[in-house]
Amino acid sequence: MSEEPNTERTTRIIDLRIPLPWVLTGLITVGFTLVSMYFNVNQLVRDVGELQITVKAGNTQVTTLAGEQALLRFRMENIEGEMRNLKSLQPGYGTTNAPPAARRTP
Repeated sequence: MSEEPNTERTTRIIDLRIPLPWVLTGLITVGFTLVSMYFNVNQLVRDVGELQITVKAGNTQVTTLAGEQALLRFRMENIEGEMRNLKSLQPGYGTTNAPPAARRTP
């Protein structure tokens, strides 16, 4: 018997205090909001997927460029080392105090 008054009280609140059109309007509004959120989240998921593909492609390019840069740096260090060796073997090579005929340009 204690359950009947609760059910009756709920029905009375909807009928007397909150008009039925307001309840229906509220439910329709909430439903429309949920549906629009579903489609917005779906579009967001697609955009994030495309962004991940773009970032992966960019990471691949950065890795390739870093490898090429390391190779060029290695080659430059080797060339600079060879130039130092040549300068140490030839005393007048590359100095500005030598006469113009004795100067050699690499």
